[in-house]
Amino acid sequence: MLAPPPGDAYNFLLNLISYPLAIVNAFVSAGLIYLYLNEKRLKWNPPFRATLPVAVLFLLSNIYLVIAPYIPPDGDDNIYNDLPYYLHCVVALGIFALGAIYWLVWTIILPKIGNYRLVVKTTLGEDGWSRNQFVKEKL
Repeated sequence: MLAPPPGDAYNFLLNLISYPLAIVNAFVSAGLIYLYLNEKRLKWNPPFRATLPVAVLFLLSNIYLVIAPYIPPDGDDNIYNDLPYYLHCVVALGIFALGAIYWLVWTIILPKIGNYRLVVKTTLGEDGWSRNQFVKEKL
């Protein structure tokens, strides 16, 4: 991963980095728009914020970046020599799915099987910094 050879491996790694980033940015911009439109109900008063047109433009551009890689290229314009043009999208969605499955097992299924719940406790380290820690609490 540190120095892939030029060609398909290099292009795949670059695309595999940028595609999930577009997905995350789309969710972030959608969240900003939600906060902007519901600030009075949510009592949200940040010290600075993006304007609504900027957040909407950011959302639309990232939705385009999420959808566009699934459109087949014309003729010989494929970004890969020997790989399907959509491979980085499928791998990125697979990684997101594996993360969701891991979260589901760790936070929902295992506590039900083990008859415990996860509780967040704030602990103070020796260096004076606090951190949140998940602790199992028997039911």
